[in-house]
Amino acid sequence: MVTFAKSDNRFINAIHLKTTIATLISTLGHPFLTIPIFVVFLLFSIEPARQATYLSLLIVGGIFVPIGIRTLVGVRKGTYTNLDVSDQGQRQKWFITTTLLLAVVTVVIWLTGQDRVLRIAVTCALVLLVAAQVVNTRVKASMHLAFHIFLSFLILYFSEVAGVAFLLFAPLLAWSRIYLKRHVWKEVVVGGGLGTFVGAAFWLIN
Repeated sequence: MVTFAKSDNRFINAIHLKTTIATLISTLGHPFLTIPIFVVFLLFSIEPARQATYLSLLIVGGIFVPIGIRTLVGVRKGTYTNLDVSDQGQRQKWFITTTLLLAVVTVVIWLTGQDRVLRIAVTCALVLLVAAQVVNTRVKASMHLAFHIFLSFLILYFSEVAGVAFLLFAPLLAWSRIYLKRHVWKEVVVGGGLGTFVGAAFWLIN
């Protein structure tokens, strides 16, 4: 009896540890964390401080802050099941607001004549979001993988070492999304495919 109890405890502890690791990986790879960090870092690396601040506020404040607040409120009200908006039907409605905000920011960036690479990158992100919305009517593609791989291509454009390192994190991220039952393999593969296609398009255009 004691032996069985110890085995059960070890099994439970192992599951708990794997769940904790998967949650950490999934959180670190969340687009709402990785993209704003990359945007701010990149802008302050290539633009004067004043311009970088303006663009950071435009992109982060104009897209991620309102969508983040909307998602949090939605979870509290029960509109969304969780912060990942994992339900396919809920996600389709979430896409509409997110796409509109990104479209507005994209137009502003083009009309104000910002750096060409930034204009192309933001436009590609919009294309990726629209494509994911269309695909979501049939398959709930992983947005974690889609934007992670797309972001890997952007990082590769500026630093091969950093880009490859970021890309190597993708398999772990895919595992975490499946382990946490947010997605199945098909959805992870479709998300990764979308990110690869749009990321490759970014490289071809530039």
